[in-house]
Amino acid sequence: MMVLVAMALFASLSLNLIVQFGLGIHGISENENRVANGAYPLPFFQVSVLFITVFVLWMLFFYIVRPFFSVLFTNVLLLPCSILSCWVLELTADRFIPQIVPQRKLFSATTAYNGLAFTALLLTVYIASTIVEACVVSLNFSLGILFSILILNEIQKRSSIEAVPVFLRGKPLRLISMGFLSLIFTSTAAILLHILSAV
Repeated sequence: MMVLVAMALFASLSLNLIVQFGLGIHGISENENRVANGAYPLPFFQVSVLFITVFVLWMLFFYIVRPFFSVLFTNVLLLPCSILSCWVLELTADRFIPQIVPQRKLFSATTAYNGLAFTALLLTVYIASTIVEACVVSLNFSLGILFSILILNEIQKRSSIEAVPVFLRGKPLRLISMGFLSLIFTSTAAILLHILSAV
């Protein structure tokens, strides 16, 4: 049980560290029009697609691809499969249940959500060895994204109330906030990784 808790916390923090505040920063801070009323929209639909993508592809790679092919071949397939899966799931949902697909999307499916799906899949393939572990890890990768966006929303709201210098408002404050959050997440994820390796 302790291993599952450590894996869940590690997953929710490490994906933010590696991608959300690295490659994924482009999707959040690129366009001011994506920010509604001083806050980022919560991508519930895209987070659900990310969870489904990572969990289903983990089963494909763990049970079918990995036993029969080399590690290098498996790693090469991770990116195109994650991109294709996100894209197909979004198109399928848009066709059959368009009312749940948001008009404005925070991340692009053709980039595997700015690398979020690829990184989540890569880490899940290497740290999860059972279906329960894969479900916990992939779910917490997805929840970690929502958690980081909620934190950034709160920082954005507080900046409109507090006395923040004019030159720091907007994108500079978001970038600084992401930097500090990534430092916090680095420390916590490193501790949890140490716990996982010790168990």
